[in-house]
Amino acid sequence: MKSSPPFLAGVRRILAQVAGLLGTHLELFGLELQDALQRLVFDFILGAVAVVLGGLCLALAAVLLLIIFWDSHRIAVALGLMLVYGGGAIAFACYLRHRLKHAPDLFPATCAELVRDRKALLHIAAEEDA
Repeated sequence: MKSSPPFLAGVRRILAQVAGLLGTHLELFGLELQDALQRLVFDFILGAVAVVLGGLCLALAAVLLLIIFWDSHRIAVALGLMLVYGGGAIAFACYLRHRLKHAPDLFPATCAELVRDRKALLHIAAEEDA
């Protein structure tokens, strides 16, 4: 019976530490989730701009085919607009691809913190066993 109070005190201490760790991890996860959502929204906007500019390029290519036999100035203007919109679409698509390829891992600080906590808990458990 004398071992019950120290056991309960140990359990309470462990539960308090777990609650503190959980609160810290939830805060960190929330911050990283906000960052990930901001990146996702920006990437979506870049993708939408690339799609719109690509659509305009295709529309102007169709117009160019329709007016191919008109005066040379109209063809040059349509071709110039098509090249500008197409170049913009390609530039945005390349930039978006680069951002997505080189995007940081999701929740790196949370994962690192969990690994540190796991190592610390294993170290404490090994010390108690020894």
